[in-house]
Amino acid sequence: MNEHLTELRGFLQRDMRRLPLIFAGLFFLFCLIGYAVCTASPQLTEAVVDYFNRMLSDTGLADEAGNISFVGMLMNNWFAMVFTILYGFVPFLFLPVVTAASNALIIGALAAFYRLNQISMAAFFAGIVPHGIFEIPALVLAVSLGFLLCRNIVRSILHSEKAVPMVDLLANILRTMLFVIFPLLLIAALIECYITPGIMRLFL
Repeated sequence: MNEHLTELRGFLQRDMRRLPLIFAGLFFLFCLIGYAVCTASPQLTEAVVDYFNRMLSDTGLADEAGNISFVGMLMNNWFAMVFTILYGFVPFLFLPVVTAASNALIIGALAAFYRLNQISMAAFFAGIVPHGIFEIPALVLAVSLGFLLCRNIVRSILHSEKAVPMVDLLANILRTMLFVIFPLLLIAALIECYITPGIMRLFL
């Protein structure tokens, strides 16, 4: 275990470097873009919110009373992070970045929906921030890992000297998923299912 944690620490400090900060900045930038665009277009806002609600309904995470399944939420978010990283296997396109952008745009659209419908923005932040402080870093890390994977594949295709052995990279990606991303998602799911609804009721 200590060996894995040591390898993980070195990977995060050596290979990840500024990537999580860069993608965190891009994430919040796209949140602002989504908010600005949807505030200017109520029709687009309604369409995005309807899409989000249908997507949430299709996952079956909530029962008829609106209660969210903890296990369902955790597994849904976990598989979303796994697929975000797996998109990195597609060379040159850097699809994991698209995942970050699309999620950020939806959050921005939801914020615009609250404003356009004169719902307290405090309620919006109450529904996002408590679990988001764990879930968003998990997403940013997953995007960073997917980006690293895609970049290394591109470097290998182009025979760049900067390419690292895929086995080593995949081992470090797996360590990050198990020791960092999964715990973050576990905490986020607990908060979203059992704490966030109560906080939101204070503002609605």
